[in-house]
Amino acid sequence: MKVLLLGGTRDAINIAHALLALNESGVQHIELIYSIAGIVRQPKINCAIHTGGFSQFSTGAVSSASQLGMKRFIQQNNIDNVVDATHPYAVTISKNASIVCELLNIPFFKYVRPAWLATDDDNWVEVNNWAEAKKAIYPFKRPFITIGRIANHDVNSIPKHQYWIIRSAIEASHTQDRYCLIKAIGPFLKEQEIELLKTHQIDVVVCKNSGGSAVDGKLSAARELNLPVIMLSRPETGRSYGNLYDNERDLIKAIR
Repeated sequence: MKVLLLGGTRDAINIAHALLALNESGVQHIELIYSIAGIVRQPKINCAIHTGGFSQFSTGAVSSASQLGMKRFIQQNNIDNVVDATHPYAVTISKNASIVCELLNIPFFKYVRPAWLATDDDNWVEVNNWAEAKKAIYPFKRPFITIGRIANHDVNSIPKHQYWIIRSAIEASHTQDRYCLIKAIGPFLKEQEIELLKTHQIDVVVCKNSGGSAVDGKLSAARELNLPVIMLSRPETGRSYGNLYDNERDLIKAIR
């Protein structure tokens, strides 16, 4: 069985190791291709790794390049199953993969890690998008923002009374008059996050509900320091996934 695993997350790496373990145990032979966008660390997995997305394989219109490229990649590599274990906010790649698998009539398995839930000791304000998040942080002076590239591209709109501290896995660290960009890739320990929040005198945290079984370092730090958290809710994909799992073991059993 040949499996294309759309990764870039810790969950995807765990799933990859579990699938490869089936080979070692003799339960089933699986030829795995692990795909990442190329902006995260290269995983240490004993399988073929594809980087750079799928648009590079397309010869069609730019608007549909990712879908056409993925379709061509799947056909050329004789893929039997596609497993999507990308980030919960990577809506585009998930939607494209679902559409392509439906067109090719091959199984599509979607893994979505459980969302985090606020406790009685948390002070969360849930918002639906970045525009709502900006309104929510307006009363504060030094927000710590960890929601990806969208904040990086909006630094020209920083209010005069604010100084943003933005953490990103993509762009290089640099400091400007109105913001500081920190390039770093997690996971981060609670103690590291507490030090960062104190050093930069953070008064509010902005993040996505990435979820997972592990307690997030910055949320634990915010809780301990009694800081409010502006939490971006998970986006809607606009599609329903039949083979949807929030447990890695159940997913592996289904693929077998």
